[in-house]
Amino acid sequence: MPLLFEGANMTLTALKISHLEQLNSKIFAWLSTLFSRLKIEHLIKQIGIPLRQQKASICWLFVFIAC
Repeated sequence: MPLLFEGANMTLTALKISHLEQLNSKIFAWLSTLFSRLKIEHLIKQIGIPLRQQKASICWLFVFIAC
């Protein structure tokens, strides 16, 4: 009987690790996107593009980057 529980615990541990790795991956992807957007916004502000044009520029940059 102890072997059955030991195997179940190992499987549960592996599932937890897999779930944490997926979550970690999603968090890093989100942070990467967020920091890229902040850098782009900062550069656009430094160049001096007005706010109305700025939002359109950011949208086009994300479309371009995503391709």
